[in-house]
Amino acid sequence: MAGRKVKCQYCGVTDTPKDEMEFELVGKTNPVRKYYHQTCYQKFLEDKRFKEKEAEELDKLKTTIEDIFGIKQLPNQVYPFLQKLRNGEQVFGRQNIGKRYKEGYTYSLIEETFRYCEDTIQYWLGVKDFNGFMGAFKYALSIVIDKIYYVEQRVKERESRQAMIDKHIEHVETTDIMFESNYKKKSNNNDDILDFLDD
Repeated sequence: MAGRKVKCQYCGVTDTPKDEMEFELVGKTNPVRKYYHQTCYQKFLEDKRFKEKEAEELDKLKTTIEDIFGIKQLPNQVYPFLQKLRNGEQVFGRQNIGKRYKEGYTYSLIEETFRYCEDTIQYWLGVKDFNGFMGAFKYALSIVIDKIYYVEQRVKERESRQAMIDKHIEHVETTDIMFESNYKKKSNNNDDILDFLDD
């Protein structure tokens, strides 16, 4: 007799017996099993890894912005602006962020662009009189948006160069292995060529 059918937490379909499904334990004190179809479980794990990576990148971005502005805690009003840039939406109304509608920029690229623009942002923080933190942040973010495409191209070039270097190193290592295998090793024969010459 087949087991009781349970609902998949990923797709919401109830069509598979409990003993044929993958599960995850959720909770520390009273763990609860959440069931998934095998294919849905793989998608769930990929999605979970993606969200964990996003959270790590957002934490690094948060720390970078706090360092640049010299503050201890980033205000919550900042996150919707960062989220819009991440999603590829217009951040400040008519501002153009490139041909990336609904594609967005990764948090790591946004963080790298903040680092790239740090000197410019610091200069304007010292020269311009802003009306509170959000005014300064919006000004800094407009600088970042202006430079993000340039930084993205630099990152692509850097990754392309690294890929070429890795490919070259792999080729050199393959050539070294081929050279070693074609090299004739010295024989153990102790005969010296001088023994064959007449005295």
